[in-house]
Amino acid sequence: MSLLPLPVTTRRRGDHGMATAELAVVTPVLVALGVLLLWTASLGYTQVRLTDAARETARMIARGDPTEVAEQLALDQSPAGSVVEIDQDDGVVVVTVSVRSSLPGGWFDDVVGRDLDASAVAAVEVP
Repeated sequence: MSLLPLPVTTRRRGDHGMATAELAVVTPVLVALGVLLLWTASLGYTQVRLTDAARETARMIARGDPTEVAEQLALDQSPAGSVVEIDQDDGVVVVTVSVRSSLPGGWFDDVVGRDLDASAVAAVEVP
């Protein structure tokens, strides 16, 4: 017979479920970060589309294309709901395209919606 003590096993009950609790705290932060990144990317993409539409429209009008055709091109290239303003003075064409941006799906438009615009200037070409 041996008089050696039996091994004692202790279990720490305080760590049970810690991963679940940490995940529950971190998940809303990650979702908010994802929405913020989506919103930022959406703003950048919309700004690029507005800039391209204004630039192409100003070039078309400066070359002598009909204003109605150029304005329709700007509306086709820019996001839905865009407004196109065209000014011609002293041989210079100024085109401004503006829109109220929003997240895809229209989520939180009142909070994160922003007014974006882009302008382009072109000198009228003389034939």
